[in-house]
Amino acid sequence: MSTNILEPDATPLEQGDVVAVAATAAPNDPILRIGRWLAAVTALICLAPIPLVLAVATTRVWQQGFWAGGFTLEWLANGWQRIAPNFAFSLRIAVLVLIIDLLIGLPAAWLIARRRFPGRRALQALSTVPIAIPGIALALGLILAYPTWKAGGWLLIAGHVLYTLPFMLGALTPTLGRRDLIELEAVAATLGASFPARLLTVTLPQIRTSLLAATIMVVTLSLGEFNVSFFLYTVMDTPLPVELYSGYITMRLEVAAATTVWFLALVVPAAIALERLGGAKVGQA
Repeated sequence: MSTNILEPDATPLEQGDVVAVAATAAPNDPILRIGRWLAAVTALICLAPIPLVLAVATTRVWQQGFWAGGFTLEWLANGWQRIAPNFAFSLRIAVLVLIIDLLIGLPAAWLIARRRFPGRRALQALSTVPIAIPGIALALGLILAYPTWKAGGWLLIAGHVLYTLPFMLGALTPTLGRRDLIELEAVAATLGASFPARLLTVTLPQIRTSLLAATIMVVTLSLGEFNVSFFLYTVMDTPLPVELYSGYITMRLEVAAATTVWFLALVVPAAIALERLGGAKVGQA
């Protein structure tokens, strides 16, 4: 006997299942066809430069054409030698920024999601302001306000925190405000669980997808941020995007292309992981 989907034991359709059913039910929908075509064109435009950059990075003399003088890995080796120290520095910055974002963002997101207080909406709107401000203006404002911080590198960290913290808040606030999560915490409290116990055994496991997505987003944005980094870095420690820019204006085109290949190889996997491990929830936030 067939099972009725309205029976209590039946599993409700997930959002992805609904989309799949809709797509199957209307395969000739012109809106869907236009959407697929636009998605394919957009992907082609975004991905087309990558093979060209790889060709430049493996051509001995690019000015003479594709693989003029033969195929070579010399430029890739040169590019890695140039950016390896910069990547290590950028990664340290990204990890430190992530720690600060978590220390600030997790309590702030909990407060915004769980408490109703005067100015709550204004605070929530204010937290997104750094996204709307151009990176150059943000960096110049920090330099004018805290000029002594630049020498020690703390101004660079502050700029990255201001730029990435709104994404951390945007990912965590909706999740922490879920009614089912609040009810689970209330049940744990009635069973005698303390706040630290509820945080470790209920809250964090329930928000792990959004937390992981926010973590990957913060690290990716910090590694790739140029505008803030360009104005706030010191000559002793150069972030990866600034070194990439320096390669384009001072070195041969082949070396610049090689550094770009390595930059993409280091950053793109994190972006793919973001999409696979919860990017949709971050986008919805």
